Amino acid sequence: MTTPPEGALPQARVVALHCFPVKSMGGIAATRLDVAADGVVGDREWAVYDAAGKLASGKHTRRFRRMDPVFDLVARPEGEEDVVLTLPDGTEHVAGRPGTDDALSAHFGEPVRLGREDRVPHQDAAAVSLVGTATLAELGRHEGDGRVLDPRHLRANIVLETDEPYAEDSWAGRELTVGGVRLRVTEPTQRCRMVGVAQVGLEPRDGMLRVVSDQHDLLAGVYAEVLTPGLVALGDAVTLP
Repeated sequence: MTTPPEGALPQARVVALHCFPVKSMGGIAATRLDVAADGVVGDREWAVYDAAGKLASGKHTRRFRRMDPVFDLVARPEGEEDVVLTLPDGTEHVAGRPGTDDALSAHFGEPVRLGREDRVPHQDAAAVSLVGTATLAELGRHEGDGRVLDPRHLRANIVLETDEPYAEDSWAGRELTVGGVRLRVTEPTQRCRMVGVAQVGLEPRDGMLRVVSDQHDLLAGVYAEVLTPGLVALGDAVTLP
């Protein structure tokens, strides 16, 4: 392994990037992400709203409502403006176009609509989420057949290669430079049943929530706020300025 640049965290480099254009739906893997002041461009830009204005999610809160049909759907950006949804039958619909809400309502079995983020934040707690590979491996080895936990179960935007489980917890309150982006890590991420729910392309991890609880007090990965916007790409190093 090459020697990391001065200030770099040993073995901390970007190994995976994800964007989820619609909250709680499947998203896309990316080779780079454009990070603005309010988070990854296009990430959770849309959400499914029920008739009461709550967002489809895997849990119940003041903002969110557990609506598991959302896990059967995938969203991807197309061109500069559009977001395309794929339903279980393979049909595709563009967010904001006529007929899309009707198709979603039929899938959910109740009236729903797609909406862009406005007054109700779509993010759970912060603009960007990160997790280390050692954390994913440590959680995975305690559940099922020991497979590494897929970061999509954690909805992580940025996955970093690390050599110590939960190393990212120690970054809370610190500033990190990841590629061309400067972040301040705000807090560890508290997890819910999403960590084990079956999703498009992901098998269920039925015991994973219990593992996260027993092994690390329901915490896995960290949230961060954006200090300096820019680009993050696969292979970028992580440094502590």
